Amino acid sequence: MLDIFLSCAAFGVISGVISGLLGIGGGIVIVPYLAWLLHSHGMPAETIMQTAIATSLATIVITSISAVLAQHRRGTINWAIVKTLAPGIAIGAWFGADLAHLISSQTLALIFGSFLLLNGINMMVNVKPKPHRELPKNLPLSIVGGALGTLSTLIGIGGGTLTVPYMTWHNVPIKNAIALGSACGLPVALFGAFSFAIIGSQAINLPANNIGYINVPAFLGISCTSLFAASFGVHLSYKMPTSALKKTFSVILIIVGTKMLLG
Repeated sequence: MLDIFLSCAAFGVISGVISGLLGIGGGIVIVPYLAWLLHSHGMPAETIMQTAIATSLATIVITSISAVLAQHRRGTINWAIVKTLAPGIAIGAWFGADLAHLISSQTLALIFGSFLLLNGINMMVNVKPKPHRELPKNLPLSIVGGALGTLSTLIGIGGGTLTVPYMTWHNVPIKNAIALGSACGLPVALFGAFSFAIIGSQAINLPANNIGYINVPAFLGISCTSLFAASFGVHLSYKMPTSALKKTFSVILIIVGTKMLLG
């Protein structure tokens, strides 16, 4: 238990900086790390991915609060868009956890690996949006929120990883898109983690230090450091060139995604 806590505390610095820097919640790196860590500690394979995803979402609750406060102080969050997306995100996040409970851990690993690979390629190619493209009206945007919430919870990424490219595709400036990614990541993580904690109580072969699917030592370890690192990441996002960050991160996604697909 202690070694999991310490390992995750060290890793929380990395995930927190990434969360604030790119507005992606950190789950895109937390899930594969936790899957590897739990496997190395002998956790049964049939619940590894569900536990990694649930624990990732629980840590993103803490990280998102820090990132949202930092972005709000800078005035970069469009709260009208957040209010439109939030109800659909909350419903989708709850449903996504139920869906993940029904899918095998191996299938979830394939889904997550495919997502990382495709997302990394997309970031590397850097497809530009059409100049006239704008965000849809309130009802379609709410439906989009439901889809974002479901998929984000299903793979434990917090929401920003999908929200940021969606916003930039609709010509929202990158800094504002990152801020929206942080804000939308909070309801995804909150409702997703709560659903995983409840439905995980029905699962078998879980460690004694789990609350449902959430692994408590890993959650505490990552949260205690990522909380502060996320604010530092937000600060860095205003100092570093976004294009260079995207290129570097896309390579990491492709490597990790390929590794997960290969088992």
